[in-house]
Amino acid sequence: MIYDRPYMKSFSKQSFRENSIVIKLIAINLGIFVLQRLFEVLFNQNNFFADLFALSGMHIIQGKLWTLLSYSFLHSSDFLHILGNMIGLYFIGKAIEPLLGSKQLLLLYLASAFTGALFYLSLNYSAGGLLVGASAAVSGMLAFYCLEKPNDRITLLIFFILPISIQPKWLLKIYAIVSLFLLLTAELTNTTNIAHSAHLGGLLFGLIYFRFFYASGNPFLSQLNEPTIELPKWFQRQQKSKRSFSYSVQKTTKESALKAEMNKVLDKINAQGFESLTKEEREILNKASKIKP
Repeated sequence: MIYDRPYMKSFSKQSFRENSIVIKLIAINLGIFVLQRLFEVLFNQNNFFADLFALSGMHIIQGKLWTLLSYSFLHSSDFLHILGNMIGLYFIGKAIEPLLGSKQLLLLYLASAFTGALFYLSLNYSAGGLLVGASAAVSGMLAFYCLEKPNDRITLLIFFILPISIQPKWLLKIYAIVSLFLLLTAELTNTTNIAHSAHLGGLLFGLIYFRFFYASGNPFLSQLNEPTIELPKWFQRQQKSKRSFSYSVQKTTKESALKAEMNKVLDKINAQGFESLTKEEREILNKASKIKP
């Protein structure tokens, strides 16, 4: 039975909530945010976490190399800062974690944050400011999603109010162009406290990760972990209710042939990992997901 395969088990909303690295990353970010605010209110320690974990050229000189990653788990006191990042982390992460698996998504998050830190330091090494926030990490995840699902339609809430429908490929281009423009006109002229350089660094790594690791079927990713995949509806086990129903399903010859091919693809994923699939096999996976039960 195909349901006995390990990657077919426990793929549900409840499983996502319980096992998702996205949920864990959000919990860590929110937990640290609460601790930051508590230290400010209870102990009047406004800079305790920033002095230890925020990124700056001075901190690197002092040997605080961990700040190249730890900064991405801190946020400013402006609630909109962490709110925007966590909303992006949740929805983008929920879309790409079934494709990557938890370990690969964590790698993408951390490496995007690291690349964003390098970009920021390359332009602000001698500046006195501190870098905090998960924006670079989320930007890397956004780049990956836009490259993987370029023609999907998504709805964005501009300023959390105005809904706009757009294809991810255009969202990526607009985001990159705007970030580059603001880098040149605002960050380099010291007229903003937003690190657009870090955003661009995260975007760049997301692109590199997709082109040279994910899309190319890099064997390193197959060894890292066996990714889970989002299953077609007709493969998902139906939840049994207390009442029993009898029904019949008529299958066309074309659908049966496609499902037979899908079985072979799933067997290959189970044996070699998702990244081992060829372009044609991924097309079979995509076509099969569109069959209505």
